[in-house]
Amino acid sequence: MVAAAAALILFRLIRQPPILGYLLAGMLVGPFALQGRFVSDTETVSLVAEVGLVVLLFAIGVEFGWERIRKIGFRVVLIGAVEIAAMISLGYYLGRALGWTPATSVYLGAALAFSSSAVLVQMLRENGQLMSLRGQLIVGILVVEDFVAVVLLAVFSGYANQESGGAVQVWPIVIKMTVFAVGALVFGTLLAPRLMDLLDYLKSRETLLIGSLGMCFGVGLLAREMGLSAGAGAFLIGTVLGDTRHRDQIARLISPVRDVFAALFFVSIGMLVNMGDVPELFGTSLIVTGVLLIGKILAATVGTFMTGHDGETSLRVGTAMPQLGEFSLAIARSGSEHAAVGSQLYPVVTISTVMSSFLYPLIFSSHRVIGSLVGRLMTSRVKIGATAFSSAIATARRSMAPAKPAPHKFVRGVRSAAVSFGIIGLVIVAGVLISNAGTSLAGDIGISEDLVGAAVIAAVVTLAVPAAIVIWRLLSDLGTIFARRAFILFHMTKRLNAADAISVGAVSIFMMITGVWLVTQLLQMMPVDDLTSPVSALVMALSVASTATLAMKIHSQMDRTFRRTLLGDAAGEEPPSIPADGSASAGD
Repeated sequence: MVAAAAALILFRLIRQPPILGYLLAGMLVGPFALQGRFVSDTETVSLVAEVGLVVLLFAIGVEFGWERIRKIGFRVVLIGAVEIAAMISLGYYLGRALGWTPATSVYLGAALAFSSSAVLVQMLRENGQLMSLRGQLIVGILVVEDFVAVVLLAVFSGYANQESGGAVQVWPIVIKMTVFAVGALVFGTLLAPRLMDLLDYLKSRETLLIGSLGMCFGVGLLAREMGLSAGAGAFLIGTVLGDTRHRDQIARLISPVRDVFAALFFVSIGMLVNMGDVPELFGTSLIVTGVLLIGKILAATVGTFMTGHDGETSLRVGTAMPQLGEFSLAIARSGSEHAAVGSQLYPVVTISTVMSSFLYPLIFSSHRVIGSLVGRLMTSRVKIGATAFSSAIATARRSMAPAKPAPHKFVRGVRSAAVSFGIIGLVIVAGVLISNAGTSLAGDIGISEDLVGAAVIAAVVTLAVPAAIVIWRLLSDLGTIFARRAFILFHMTKRLNAADAISVGAVSIFMMITGVWLVTQLLQMMPVDDLTSPVSALVMALSVASTATLAMKIHSQMDRTFRRTLLGDAAGEEPPSIPADGSASAGD
């Protein structure tokens, strides 16, 4: 903190980004400088950096909020996608050209793809451009980048945690991250606002701050226990709190804490750089920095131009993006923990971050010079064609109707079934996590683990019943439609009641078989030695009785939360059943 304070004051005086001062301060007082006179324990430094990153990602999540991320405009998503894809590809081929392994090259591309939200937002704020068109586009791109970076960081952390000797399976990590993200968002949206209301009722700033940080580290710990990044969990719960009515209050309270831990993070990152590697890797870092600057400017400019903005606006956005930051350093650091990634990646990315920080203030204001130079080099035909293309895209974008027609009843039914399947999946995942934690705790305090497992299994099955009933109704209605049409096709109109009975019976048998299979899977995931003993049966009965009174209410709340959070529905009303005669199908 002494080094951070001195660096911050100095770099504020010379009008340079604080991140640059923090990194240099860390390099000067770290274990690889001055023979480790100030700091020698690299393991503790790594831990401090990780804790700092968790708080930093939590603060970014609170600032953005999930609704803002979900409602982000398609054009900004397109710009971010073009930029991220271009930089990952460019970084990969650059790494291969430098003779690095494919794994190291992938990490390099990912590190080059993301800009520093802290630096860019601060630069826009200091120049009075935060609310301008340039500022709005840049902030939107940063939201896209940060969200993708959190996902990539979770994937890379899972990749690093796997055994280096075996084949790495990325898709299981992605699926696990998806399930965790959906669960964190749904359960967080369901529970966090109520908890924040309770904390606010106590009228204590200290309680609100510590409670918010408790949720930050609690969800981060849960993510770590699932083999994912703790920062990903902190970011997700931060986005949930960012949508509550306490958002501004949390942001004000967390701001100084964020600044402290951001300083610790960047100084700690600098400490992990071996000063002896700087002369050897300076040339490589210079090449990487050059590719970063040129690639970021081109990718962001082209992406913005493709969405219908004029050349000047596109170039203003492009010249604001080439600045590595917290996610780039975090990705490089996660790569340094894996045996398949070269040791040169981390110092090269850190040195490139320092170089780009020195050059960034000049590049941020260079759009006029670059625009004038490009204008001189472009021919009149190219200028006319580019202007026509930009105008056509802008006209097409404005002509698109903003309102969407109401979905077909069949589509609404499918959405409702998907929500119910999602609820069942989340209830099962939550039950497995609670069972694992409960049985471990039960063993420590002398309670039978079978009783805990029996209670959790009974509660999971009971809570899943309302969602299963919704699915049964939808499948029955859909089956009845097809069965009646089949009977009509074969001229059996007098037996339509039989068609109804056959379809309902078939769906009921299917649901029963599926339910039995799910229960057997639950028994494998939450092993219980004996469910037939009188004590276990009594515990299960009590669990069912206590849970059944709340099952419908919990399902209704989860349904509304699921729809509002992930589907963007204004209200979580259950769609009407599909008419059995199919009469509404043609008219809708």
